[in-house]
Amino acid sequence: MSDCRKALTKTLKPWPLGWKAKIGVLIPAVDTGYCSYEFRVLCPEGVVTLETRVKMGALTLEMLRKMREDAVYAATLLAAAEPDVITYEATAAGFILGVDGDAALIREIEEATGIRATTGASSVAASLEALGVKKVSVYAATPEEVTLYTVRYLADKGFHVPRHESVSFSHASEGFRMSPWEVYSEVVKFYRRCPDVEAVFIAGGCFRTLEMLATLEKDLGLPVVATVPANMWHCLKIAGVKDPVYGFGQLLERPR
Repeated sequence: MSDCRKALTKTLKPWPLGWKAKIGVLIPAVDTGYCSYEFRVLCPEGVVTLETRVKMGALTLEMLRKMREDAVYAATLLAAAEPDVITYEATAAGFILGVDGDAALIREIEEATGIRATTGASSVAASLEALGVKKVSVYAATPEEVTLYTVRYLADKGFHVPRHESVSFSHASEGFRMSPWEVYSEVVKFYRRCPDVEAVFIAGGCFRTLEMLATLEKDLGLPVVATVPANMWHCLKIAGVKDPVYGFGQLLERPR
């Protein structure tokens, strides 16, 4: 056997991918790989992510509302691979639907696929509840008019948002170009302007957070919730996967 084949044999597992759980992700079409990569990094042993894209362009209310038109059909495509749970990943696209609209979309996906579902918005709320947080500040990738929907959704869920900040990207690709440590620096400055909170929510899957999330929590001294980790935590919880995921913030390390 060649050295190359020996190395490949050591890498490949002798059991099926996703033997513990398969996580279906409805991912924005503009993702250039970072979001997909982060979901895969967060998979415990035996868990695999499966993706289907939904339309997305500029970060506008109009475009975010159009994303919903694709969501249920895209979920039926994912259902063919029999995931254990499906998440509509983009948080802003869920927040603008409001609490009732977001819940209605989850029901539609479950009725169309027969598979349990969640959304980025619902996952963030569930994550904050699991952390015992009531007072949270929001650092968002979106323009102000979109961010206000995020604040309203969280308020309707019973959270107090004393301060928020909109970076106001016009397109998600602007966020992908920021390094994790640039995001870290901006969030630290944001927190110092409003330190009297129990957690910070970094809203936007276009923010690269995995490399710095644990350090940010340590330096701020409080939990930090981010879009992709919140989605993964909630999906693992729904799928019944108990394994902790270390190194990416306290949420994923906690018992589910």
